[in-house]
Amino acid sequence: MSLILNLETSTKNCSVNISKNGICLTSVEECSEEYFHSEKLHTFIQYAINIAGIHMKDLKSICINKGPGSYTSLRIGTSTAKGLCSALDIPLLSIDTFTIMIYKINIKKGFIIPVVHAKSDFFYTSLFNESKKRLNPIQIKKLSDDFFYSFSKNKKVHFIGNIPIKDRKPFFTVGKNKFLYKIPSSIDMSSISYIKFCEKKFNDIENYIPFYL
Repeated sequence: MSLILNLETSTKNCSVNISKNGICLTSVEECSEEYFHSEKLHTFIQYAINIAGIHMKDLKSICINKGPGSYTSLRIGTSTAKGLCSALDIPLLSIDTFTIMIYKINIKKGFIIPVVHAKSDFFYTSLFNESKKRLNPIQIKKLSDDFFYSFSKNKKVHFIGNIPIKDRKPFFTVGKNKFLYKIPSSIDMSSISYIKFCEKKFNDIENYIPFYL
């Protein structure tokens, strides 16, 4: 039995999930207007442990979102995960933000472009094909950048991200383009973290740092 604690702290969503063999047992999350992970994360972990009816010592691994995302909230999640892994003597797993966001997205044709707000008019992004194969590395781009226009005018694009309706530019929904509002959630980490656990794709706890741009 593989009980994994999944922690997602890359955005304003503070999200905790406990999964068993890749299946979600319970989750606790709250998306706020402010970053409040330092106040809520440990409480949410204890809630999830209690609801699942298990003990901390039953966990076999902890999986953290490694970013990109908010510098401060990623550090809080990382410190928590590393501390628990060391105390419980269990391995650390990590998954990047965009792999989490697109995992349950199914399309037949076109590109998938996940976007997460960084600051001002800048966004973290990457590019995937319909088979969810990553075509571009994770980058930081300005919303008006040709990176977005070049794809949206030539082929159907499925934009996925945490951009509010009022801040979406016309090319996000013009023509065949679609926009799905989605924030990263630990619930979507369950299957991925279990696969990584079975393949023993663990991180070096001592030297692990989040992915910053």
